Amino acid sequence: MRFSSFVLIGLVFSVAMSACTSGSSGDPEPEWTIDAGALKLRVTESPWNMAFFDAEGNPVLIELPDMGDGPSGSLGMHLGPPPPGSGQNPRLPLLEDGEPATPPSRDSGWVHATAVESSRYEGESFVATIATSDPARKLELVATAEADGVIQINVQAANVDGVQALGIGFVAEPEERYVGFGERSNVVNQASWAIEHYTTDGPYYNGAEYGIMRTILPPAGTRWRDDTTYFPIPWLLSSRGYGVLIDNDQMSYHRLGSDSPDAWSMEVEASQLQFRVFGGPTPIEALGRYTEELGRQPDNYAPWFFGTWLQTDNDDRIVEARADDVPTSLNATYTHYLPCGSQQGNEEAQRVRTAANHDMGVAIHTYFNPMVCVTYEPVFSDAIEQGALMKDGDGEPYIYDYCSSLSNCFEVSQFDFTTDSGQSMYKGLLDEAIEHGYDGWMEDFGEYTALDAVAASGVTGTEYHNAYVRDYHCGAYEATRGAGKPLARFVRSGWTGSPACSPIVWGGDPTTAWDYDGLESSIYRALSIGTSGVGIWGSDIGGFHAMRLPTEGPPRFLTDEMFDRWIAFGGLSVVMRSERSGVQVPTYDRPQPWDEDHQPIWRMYSKLHTQLYPYLQAAAEDYYATGRPVMQHHVLTHPGDAEATGRDDQYMFGPHILVAPVYIESATDRELYLPEGTWVEWWRTVAYGEEGGTFSLGAAVLHDGMQSVSVGAPLTEIPMFVEAGGVIPMLSPDVFNGDDPEIIHASDRDHLLHVLAFPRGETAGKFYDDGTWTSVEGDGTWTLTLENSTERTIHLELTLENSTERTIHLEATTRTLTQPFDVCGVNLDGTPLPEQDWSYDAATGVLDATYKTTSGTLTLTGC
Repeated sequence: MRFSSFVLIGLVFSVAMSACTSGSSGDPEPEWTIDAGALKLRVTESPWNMAFFDAEGNPVLIELPDMGDGPSGSLGMHLGPPPPGSGQNPRLPLLEDGEPATPPSRDSGWVHATAVESSRYEGESFVATIATSDPARKLELVATAEADGVIQINVQAANVDGVQALGIGFVAEPEERYVGFGERSNVVNQASWAIEHYTTDGPYYNGAEYGIMRTILPPAGTRWRDDTTYFPIPWLLSSRGYGVLIDNDQMSYHRLGSDSPDAWSMEVEASQLQFRVFGGPTPIEALGRYTEELGRQPDNYAPWFFGTWLQTDNDDRIVEARADDVPTSLNATYTHYLPCGSQQGNEEAQRVRTAANHDMGVAIHTYFNPMVCVTYEPVFSDAIEQGALMKDGDGEPYIYDYCSSLSNCFEVSQFDFTTDSGQSMYKGLLDEAIEHGYDGWMEDFGEYTALDAVAASGVTGTEYHNAYVRDYHCGAYEATRGAGKPLARFVRSGWTGSPACSPIVWGGDPTTAWDYDGLESSIYRALSIGTSGVGIWGSDIGGFHAMRLPTEGPPRFLTDEMFDRWIAFGGLSVVMRSERSGVQVPTYDRPQPWDEDHQPIWRMYSKLHTQLYPYLQAAAEDYYATGRPVMQHHVLTHPGDAEATGRDDQYMFGPHILVAPVYIESATDRELYLPEGTWVEWWRTVAYGEEGGTFSLGAAVLHDGMQSVSVGAPLTEIPMFVEAGGVIPMLSPDVFNGDDPEIIHASDRDHLLHVLAFPRGETAGKFYDDGTWTSVEGDGTWTLTLENSTERTIHLELTLENSTERTIHLEATTRTLTQPFDVCGVNLDGTPLPEQDWSYDAATGVLDATYKTTSGTLTLTGC
């Protein structure tokens, strides 16, 4: 029987009210509470129910009081033989059609909790034995206040024999959004979907691609599903302001209204279910608590992490980029230290190459994965001798076939990161690359752990498959913490907890397509992983897999138009990184950033991305401190706006810039939604100067928020809007200018700051990692005072605080103010600014001023 959410909540409250009434003996029915400050748990013993509340007593999350035989009900267990993913079977069933039941064979036959048989407090924990609808089955539960706003629940089947899975259902609200779940390609809001949590290679675009990849990838590395991902996390973040993390490493699932729109549920293939509930009261606060508990990405970075990365075909491309005034901070090369030791015999060449790149003013990358070829000697033999590899059931090194392309296959084994020898051997290989001068590497793969493999710790592959990627990346992180310099390790795979060990995440190997697994899905990947605790992310610009297969759908290859659109999206991502080649079937001439037709667009977005560094660094620092990602889904920024949170294809880039990438072929305009506020259309307001790569203010084009708009989107433009009130600090445009005898680094221009200001109301923000700005329209620093209808005195003030004296080039528009005005005077800290240092264009409403300050207030006086 289907109930509305409001009816279900009413049912729960009617159950809870029984605690306040007398039973047949006249005594109150028992009720237990766990107080974690911002989150509170109330347990009603009979009938059994859990309800979570915020600090004010408002309901947050209500267990579904349903005793039916389906999974979307109260706490329960499913009886049956061990499922393939439980750690008790050697492998998962092969998926043929891409649409398997999720989870398989568990749509009925559940046993649910009915009432508490016994309960007690042990310290800060509530402990209970719970009867179920099967008299022979009981559950043991422990609930603990783990931290402010965090409650942990552990549930164990009292008799584990014949228990296939444990699960629980919760009440769903109308228009509730469910985001998170790691990095996903199908959508960001997973409402109505059933999601599987299993690390794997992919997704791939269609059945033909899956058919090819399944023949060259290890069996444990593919799942033919729309929600397949390299980086799953069984983490749900609700638009209502709570989060729930499944703490099990075994295979698990979420049903998010797929069975009933009134409920969502989760289940794990194990006889014990562990999960944590994180309070808000807003989604960003719940995400902050989650990332505080699980860890955020390491904050040991260099400025060039956030510059432009160019994957070259030869190092001369760096020289050419510099000569053409194309900002470039990293040369992405891929000498494969693993799996087969491509550096062997070429060690001195590596040192020469890295030194040459450093002399050109760029960092340089190489390549690692967790596999070692059986031909890589003496490394492979040493690994066997030291017990550093995963093993098979007979205790021998587990060896499988791995292919880096359709024609390049190897026999490999994997390092076992549960052993000291596995850790130390891997560290030795990483240290070699660091000694050769490399500044980081692609830390690839990790998703292939065989399900019948065994780690030295005794855990089997079916139970360890997901956790392996965490141990892999965390092992590499620990091995390199003493490197003495920031290392830009960028990873594609992950699991719960691995963000804390992964400085940079990239979106894997997408298809060169517009839609699924292509450019559109890359937007979804950025926003889903952002709501899952990863803030520093980038994509393969242009995609990776180009399989022009005639059997299914249109050809999949990188067109000139698609490349230009992807460049723009990459420029408005945290990490801007080109992909030069990838897998091609058949091979073709792929568009490149240095091509004559694409170089101007690559240069423009490289200029924009580089100049936004003070803004971008401040947003990254905010992530490291709070867990707020740089690329933000509107669930984090506008959770109360159902229209905004329903948009998976636009995002806030930092605190003040809204971006809506174009991912429809041949489109020349873009429909998007502007949340509450007033918004300034970037490309109609800010002019790009191609000669110097500059960005300058013109007359502001404004749009009211709380509406959908359609804007022009010619091929060179990605729709961008600045929220009125925003201040955008930027680098000097000559950083990386090729006209200078020596390349100009960002540090060479630290004393300069270009500021674009769009004042309105009262706002504040940061630039770099130590500067702050305030903007107040009214009685603060940006001040508007109307004395009467004919005579008025107007003040407009900008306060910048830094620890470094800087020359500020300020461009500010007065047209974004609630009451726009013309400027007749400018003061710095009460002293008139010399007339030659400022100008005002009454036709555009733009002030242009240059002044020097460490911490000062600029005051504009109106006419």
